[in-house]
Amino acid sequence: MFLLGLSSVALAQTSKATSEDFNEFFKKFNSDTKFQISRVIFPLKYKANNDDFELSDYTMAKEGYKVLHLNNKSDEKYLKRTLLVKKNKATLEQRGLDNGIYIDYVFELKENKWFLKTLVDQST
Repeated sequence: MFLLGLSSVALAQTSKATSEDFNEFFKKFNSDTKFQISRVIFPLKYKANNDDFELSDYTMAKEGYKVLHLNNKSDEKYLKRTLLVKKNKATLEQRGLDNGIYIDYVFELKENKWFLKTLVDQST
């Protein structure tokens, strides 16, 4: 009985470990290619418009992944970005300015580390 109580205390302490700061993660995610690939959940499940402009489910293997640059300042003249960070989920919304770009990148906090979980590309 005592052992059971001890292990639940250990579990409670483990869950209180500090979570990675999203802003620090995001900075490294966009500047370090190897780090970025290590923080994508593969196969990457995503949604994109098919030929009929209907949102369809797809998966991407690691081999088909192209490195993302989600914080380029030069994009700001044709792209608006909005970052919504909640407790264990962050969504980066990219909206094109008169160019049809409409993508959401969804990040998730897993075991105190941020990962790119999915993306939804409704661009036209």
